[in-house]
Amino acid sequence: MHIAPVSPLTCPHEGAPLVRRDNTLVCPHKHSFDCAREGYVNLLVVQDKASLDPGDSREMVAARQRFLATGTYAPIAAAVCASVLALLQNHGDKRPYSMLDAGCGEGYYLGALATALAAHARDTTVHLAGIDISKWAVKAAAKRALPVAWVVASNRRPPFAPACIDLILCLFGFPIWPGFAAVQPAGAHVLLVDPGPDHLLELRRIIYPEVRIAERAPTAAVDGYSLVSEQRVLASAELYSPAAIADLLSMTPHAHRASIEGRVALVARTELAITIDVKLRVFRRTAT
Repeated sequence: MHIAPVSPLTCPHEGAPLVRRDNTLVCPHKHSFDCAREGYVNLLVVQDKASLDPGDSREMVAARQRFLATGTYAPIAAAVCASVLALLQNHGDKRPYSMLDAGCGEGYYLGALATALAAHARDTTVHLAGIDISKWAVKAAAKRALPVAWVVASNRRPPFAPACIDLILCLFGFPIWPGFAAVQPAGAHVLLVDPGPDHLLELRRIIYPEVRIAERAPTAAVDGYSLVSEQRVLASAELYSPAAIADLLSMTPHAHRASIEGRVALVARTELAITIDVKLRVFRRTAT
């Protein structure tokens, strides 16, 4: 397969296509956005910011990079790649196919997907993009030097033309269905990955006084999308260093919720067995 960035991006103010002039993206209404030297562009407007520095911090992104580099979450990446290739196979023709990782983080899953797509023999052009509200995450992702459009932007308003994205990945993220629908045609898909009831159960038992075994409510249809398929990915792994255990905590929302006693108990661990439990669901856009 041939891989290229999704193009063009659109202005977050007017929705008009952005054209590159030297190192700047410009819209017909003269809004301009500088491209960072790493290869990404920041299109996150003030009204989509909940703070001065939204999203994952630089430290959280660095912890996630170190942890994911160990390959511990490879079973999740493999399941995502298999699902995407199956959807692409059903695409059926040689028309270009566009994918967006909405909440791309530091680019781990999109990097794995780019590798899987490049190894596939099919003669199709696949356009890739990754967006995240964290500038630190997108900056790290852009350093992967992949043919991907990396953008600091919100899932509320993805900066793409209407009906141009065939598949949206939202992995451990926050799907905003109206935002997704604004850039997808009928028949397009969304692939969600969410934690299952036993995900990181061992870690949660250490850091919380009481663990609630719960998962997000099942969703069969939402805002013009219907559920096509779902699968559960279960695996186990062993962490053999305090650094890896600390990185795992730091890269998750549990870092902000753990009790002081729980943190102390976790720091004392030199190894930790963990359960990987995620639910992978595919939705299809049913309305325009």
